[in-house]
Amino acid sequence: MNKICKFSIICTALLSLSNAAQNESEDLTFDTLEVSAKSVSNAEKSFATPGAVSSRDDVKSKTQSIDSIVRAMPGSYTQVDQSQGSVSVNIRGLTGLGRVNTMVDGVTQTYFGTSADSGGFHDFTGNLGTSAFGALIDQNFLVGIDIERGTFSGSNTGLMGSANFRTIGVDDVITEGKPFGFLGRYSYGSNKVGPSYMGAVAARHRFENGASLGFVFGYSGKKTSQNYTVGGGGKISDKHPDLNGDGVPDVPPSLDTDDLTQKPKSYLFKTEYTYEDSSAILSYRNLNNYLAKRKINNDSYQLNYRYDPNSGLVDVKFLAAYNRSKQNYDKGASISWGTLKNGMKFYNKSSQFDLSDTMKFNPVSELFITTSAGINLLTNKYIRQTGDSDYKSLTTNYAVPPGEQKVISYYLNNAFNYGIFEFDTNFNLQKWQTKGRKGQCALSNPLCSQKEAGEFKTDDTYLNASLMASAKLHDLFSPFISYSRTSRPLNVQELFASGTVYEDINTALRPEKTQTWQIGFNSYKHGLFAGDDVFGLKAVYYRLKVKDFIYDRLLMFDTPDTTMFLARLNDEAKFRGFELELTYDIGYFYTNLSYTRQKTTYLPSDSSALDWTNGPASGQSQFSELPKDYATLDIGTRLFGEKLTFGGLIKYTGKAKRIYPKAEFAPNPDNQNPLFKKLQTQELPKIPTIIDLYASYEPIKNLTLKFEVQNLTDKNYMDALYTYNSSYSSQVFNDDVVLFNNSARGRTFLMSFEYRY
Repeated sequence: MNKICKFSIICTALLSLSNAAQNESEDLTFDTLEVSAKSVSNAEKSFATPGAVSSRDDVKSKTQSIDSIVRAMPGSYTQVDQSQGSVSVNIRGLTGLGRVNTMVDGVTQTYFGTSADSGGFHDFTGNLGTSAFGALIDQNFLVGIDIERGTFSGSNTGLMGSANFRTIGVDDVITEGKPFGFLGRYSYGSNKVGPSYMGAVAARHRFENGASLGFVFGYSGKKTSQNYTVGGGGKISDKHPDLNGDGVPDVPPSLDTDDLTQKPKSYLFKTEYTYEDSSAILSYRNLNNYLAKRKINNDSYQLNYRYDPNSGLVDVKFLAAYNRSKQNYDKGASISWGTLKNGMKFYNKSSQFDLSDTMKFNPVSELFITTSAGINLLTNKYIRQTGDSDYKSLTTNYAVPPGEQKVISYYLNNAFNYGIFEFDTNFNLQKWQTKGRKGQCALSNPLCSQKEAGEFKTDDTYLNASLMASAKLHDLFSPFISYSRTSRPLNVQELFASGTVYEDINTALRPEKTQTWQIGFNSYKHGLFAGDDVFGLKAVYYRLKVKDFIYDRLLMFDTPDTTMFLARLNDEAKFRGFELELTYDIGYFYTNLSYTRQKTTYLPSDSSALDWTNGPASGQSQFSELPKDYATLDIGTRLFGEKLTFGGLIKYTGKAKRIYPKAEFAPNPDNQNPLFKKLQTQELPKIPTIIDLYASYEPIKNLTLKFEVQNLTDKNYMDALYTYNSSYSSQVFNDDVVLFNNSARGRTFLMSFEYRY
């Protein structure tokens, strides 16, 4: 039974109290497995769970980046923007708040990052600022990732699916049976990687009455520099070629590496409490960073409570969470077109509450019914503060608009099990409202019905549904079929940013709606070829259509007055694809394979181009079309009682695209206005297959040493879905030449150790 089951929550009033079994905060509820005494990881359980679900465990111990880990999961990818410092998950070709429900410990992440320019508007040196939704999370604190594609349960709806990052708890630090524990990790590499380090201490006390109280505190830090050596040699900051031989570089580097070096620091604190039928988790996370001329701070507070008296009719879960992020821009920083002499602060404050109860029935001999009913409330605010009088009065003509979003969801999940058959029905009645302040619309703008400046709000109610039928015909063949219809609220950034110095917007913008069909099968077998081996296979084919797909165009109208703005428009998008995932582990040998192939049809957005002619619209959205196909193979062997491991990662990426850097204008085919930008995509040069090798050794219990070589063959290539692939610095000004001058990191050596006491 493939489910997302824990929810977002807020609590600031509680300073120190409880926190329960960390396993209870996992978002995917997997089917019960009949296995031997050997423990089964979430990654293995996903192969026994119908639907397009995938998991990865022990993320904290991996030296691969979080982007590489997500990209090694089928149907999943990341947008890499080196100026944001956040994780932006892409599922099946779409990304962003509402399209993908990105969570940390079950709490939806609403952070919207906007980086400053290196120069200013019409300044052709350095980076143009970009914007992106993402999750501010330290990889050193992660224990796992769960991704669900095409289906949903509870309040965790997303057009394409959801991704949940799970953080460490007391049990991840304390070894079994001990009252105290320590977990430490350090890694360092060549080629501007690291250092990265973390330390966590934990304690637990068990009382005579059966209660348990535990604490964990962690601290983490790392350094990441973008001035690395590319494949074949040479720093990326030196990639500004002289094409005509006059001794003067014709284009600047693709990255201004000085602005993109970051040293984030993170804290984590959790209290876990259990007593009889009750359990609770109180947690706090903090992240501080300085990147792209702004300080980034994020505080997250969360309370999870569960009351389960084993009655069959009562299993109450409550979640409360509060997230506060702040971007504090330097004095004199530039955002898209203006210099902030007194700086600026941009806040995001979100609160989430969720309350649900799960009931179980057995009305007839082989029929088992599980029903969950609940309510979820999300409030999400964006607040802009600046000391510059010229910018205080700006409304929609700004890159970081203020506004507010409120979403209430009433949900009902049902799972019917009869013998080998299972049928899941998940319904979510979602009511939402998005509001903010708009500016004066031009009379010539046919998309704006409320011409005058002032408050503007829009709302909608929609019944989301997710249905899935499956049959456990055999351990090696359990087919399933699913259908989902989902919608999402309009975001503040879609409604209230004109993308130019004008104030026009589209007040008639409609929310996106999807219909998704999936068919596939699972295989999961413990003891396939030997008594202690594990085999898992999952294959999924899907088709989905997005009605009222939102994209943007930079439009101009000139009668009776003149305006030019970034108009958010509605169209249709289609996606279809195939996803495959395989695992086999027999102790002394293991392999994991994921493969994704997809075809998409939709219009890209003008604002995804890093182009100075866009002005404030530049980089406000992300180009998110996945490569035609991609795969990751992890294969290795364990020797000497599994104390020594040798392995390798083979990463294949098919044809990938970027936004064509050269701006072109053409007559608008609908004749509504004289000119519009003609946006095009361009294929990247062929991406080579990348090979990483690694070895780990455990000389004593709980001490692990690891050595790794990434990009073993030192290939020079452009990786897919890197924001600065489409940088305006790829274009030779006043020329028809465009360059592929953004290269990935070359051969890199890493060493790390981890110790757990």
